[in-house]
Amino acid sequence: MKRTIFITALIFSIVFAKESFASSGWQFGLNIPIGASFGFYKVRFSSDAPQTYKDNYAQRKSSVGFDSGLTLQVGYLIGDGEKGISLLADVGYSHDTFAIKGNDIKEYYTFENMQLGILPKFHKGNYAVGFGIGIKIPFQLIHTAESYVNNVKSETMTKYNVDQLDSIFKNALITYVKFSFDYSFYFSEKIAILFGAYIGGDFNLDARGTEKVYIENRHLSSLDIGLQLGVKLGNGL
Repeated sequence: MKRTIFITALIFSIVFAKESFASSGWQFGLNIPIGASFGFYKVRFSSDAPQTYKDNYAQRKSSVGFDSGLTLQVGYLIGDGEKGISLLADVGYSHDTFAIKGNDIKEYYTFENMQLGILPKFHKGNYAVGFGIGIKIPFQLIHTAESYVNNVKSETMTKYNVDQLDSIFKNALITYVKFSFDYSFYFSEKIAILFGAYIGGDFNLDARGTEKVYIENRHLSSLDIGLQLGVKLGNGL
């Protein structure tokens, strides 16, 4: 008797879940973010650092760089046709710039990265809001320095591969967070074009490199704002 009740309850639950979450299913998408990056710089000196050294490295303010990328989003959606929630893997390529400036100099740290993260999304109708978190693993850095002396500009550019990043950074692994908003234009039940926007941040870069005598940490971070365009394939919202 108990077994019959249990089997009946299990069948009822499966049928109920199937009917309640009729729009559930796998989703696949490609996403292209394009936006601006506002770099931030914070340095902490050791107690024996000379004042001239502090003056040279402490004077850095925010400047504007450029971000872009191409990511693949794969995951599963649970929904009832009007509302839903999905958990997506967010992997691919990202191009990120950390831009800072001093009195007579501008610096651009431009990374080419492999991105690995997750992106939970909350859906209602054609709208979706997401919160992403993950890491970016650099495989190339271009450091550009623009200096101005007597209104004359000079520029140096140095490229570093993945094996050379230790000479610039104590820690070159980038942590990121991202809030996203998008709207879906459906061409069919399973194909949609996405237009949206995002705001996020990249941080955890310690740009000490070989300068470890007078500097305890030298952190780079950024605030990222932009638009995104994508395509979505799959069942559900």
